[in-house]
Amino acid sequence: MAAVTARAGYMMGENVDRAWSTEHARAWEGFLELSRQLRREADGVLEPVEGLTVSMLGVMGRLARADDLTLRQTDIAGAMGLSFSRVSRLIDTLEARVLVERRPCPSDGRAVNVTLTTAGQALTRKAQDAVFAFVGERFFASLAAPEIATLADVFTRLIGRLDGAGAVLEDCG
Repeated sequence: MAAVTARAGYMMGENVDRAWSTEHARAWEGFLELSRQLRREADGVLEPVEGLTVSMLGVMGRLARADDLTLRQTDIAGAMGLSFSRVSRLIDTLEARVLVERRPCPSDGRAVNVTLTTAGQALTRKAQDAVFAFVGERFFASLAAPEIATLADVFTRLIGRLDGAGAVLEDCG
């Protein structure tokens, strides 16, 4: 864990030494490291599912829940917190594999709609099942119910402070 907590000093310099306890560094760096590891492992779980990535599944999962399986490309980028160009490249890849289709938006000639295809729907379900099992095994299986509740409360509060989106986590409960 020493190597993990040392990164806080690399990132924030002497401020960490002056103001943070070891627990501060462990909490911050542990959160970052766990996020990195889980994201990498989730990508590894998805790779055998037709070479998908977490980001690709993010696009497809949003489309799967959208009315008519369709969203504007700009709305997908905004919802995912990714640049328009990054989402455009993801959609290029998904479109080349006939998992999504792009169409002009009928109500705004400047916008492009993206629709999940039938093949995309089937693959989305398969990939979501794989990620659901992974999260259950690699994240929740190591936590007791009170710990899950504590994490949910802490993350909801922190997210709410950052961007007012705390209600998003509350709605999932």
